Amino acid sequence: MTENSYYKSIIFGLAAWLLSIPCSGQKKYEREFSIKSNAVPQKALDFVSAVFEKPKVHWYGEESLTGNSVEAKLKYSGRRYSIEFDESGNVQDVEILSGMKQMRAEGQMKLKENLGKTFSRYKIVKTQIHWKGTESALKESIRGNEAATGVLTRYEFILKGSRDKKESYFEVLAEEDGGIVSVMEVVQRNTDNLVY
Repeated sequence: MTENSYYKSIIFGLAAWLLSIPCSGQKKYEREFSIKSNAVPQKALDFVSAVFEKPKVHWYGEESLTGNSVEAKLKYSGRRYSIEFDESGNVQDVEILSGMKQMRAEGQMKLKENLGKTFSRYKIVKTQIHWKGTESALKESIRGNEAATGVLTRYEFILKGSRDKKESYFEVLAEEDGGIVSVMEVVQRNTDNLVY
């Protein structure tokens, strides 16, 4: 084996190993800060006023590793909503504060099994229903209080967990059937908004 092929095999092996690691090693950084409604894109303001009657909205700017966004947080008809928009005001997703019991029983069981494999111990701090879809489908979902046709429903969990002898906060995104889509360690986040 030549020296050149030896290094190529090491690089290939390392690349294969890195690609085999699930997305659970990712870190999530977010910084949220309060903004006034006059700093919010008109399209975002229009979306919120179209689906909520006279809402009291708290607007936030958000910086993350993937870019900047605008978020509307409000309580309406007994439910807490968090609606994320891009910088132009296009809706990205809708999250609704919920409990794990909103998930089907078989999904809960599978999720608990998957979390048990991922963490040595954990405690769920916050659960949200996570809707992603077109603007019209998301509006219909909010008005109808259930996911409309074409809206992808997932669950987002913030949990305090231990793994590799390290305790931290993590954001876990899961399918309705309990399959884990991603696990990201929360690096820095405004804790007041973490539990909103």
